[in-house]
Amino acid sequence: MWSLHPETLQLVGVIVTLVSAVVSLLTWYRHRGGPGLRGWAIALFLGTASTFLYGFRGPDGPFRLIVLGDAMLVAGFATMWMSMRRFNDPELAPELMAVITGTITSLFVVLFTLAWQTGPVARAQSIVLSLFIVVLALLAAWETWRGRRLDGLRSRVVAAVALAGIALARLARAGIATLAGMGLIDTDVRAVVQGYTTYVTTVCILIVTFGLVLMANERFERRHAGATDGHPPSGHRPRAEP
Repeated sequence: MWSLHPETLQLVGVIVTLVSAVVSLLTWYRHRGGPGLRGWAIALFLGTASTFLYGFRGPDGPFRLIVLGDAMLVAGFATMWMSMRRFNDPELAPELMAVITGTITSLFVVLFTLAWQTGPVARAQSIVLSLFIVVLALLAAWETWRGRRLDGLRSRVVAAVALAGIALARLARAGIATLAGMGLIDTDVRAVVQGYTTYVTTVCILIVTFGLVLMANERFERRHAGATDGHPPSGHRPRAEP
């Protein structure tokens, strides 16, 4: 099976993530009401920092650096989920968002530490990390998809499908790590599959960013059209007079 070069994938992933984060921030600066852009940018910056830590420590680095880098990645995806959740429900308090994100990250650190102590090195904890990302990416995808009933943005589908793609890639990664831990597949096969899941994740990051930019532009155009003709934007109903 043809394998992908891990170091090249890591470098490409860092570049793609940084560019996507900058694009998200610039779009958010222009369209402050763009759904999920700021949260996605934060998630990408945290993911980039996690990748840098991974490159610095390597797979067999000290536990503190490993758990710090992986916790930052989990916190990033939790931030993205909370960002989309708040866009769908503006009454959600930022303080509650911070508490939920911190609780999820703390729970991950606890389970990661237990997996580190009880499971084979770089397998049990890898499964824990992948499963957390699977759940958080699916929650973010669901919030993105669910919001169509609130604002009718058709471009939500792009970001939602790409977030689900990230979840599927991580699920495959967890599955292959489980099979490797049970001795059912060779470690070389595991390395090849992990390379492809990393590639799929990188592509999906680009697509999510593209989808969020489309959502921000579509929302701006609808609001502009509504302000021009005097009608509320599609997907928003006027409040009844008391």
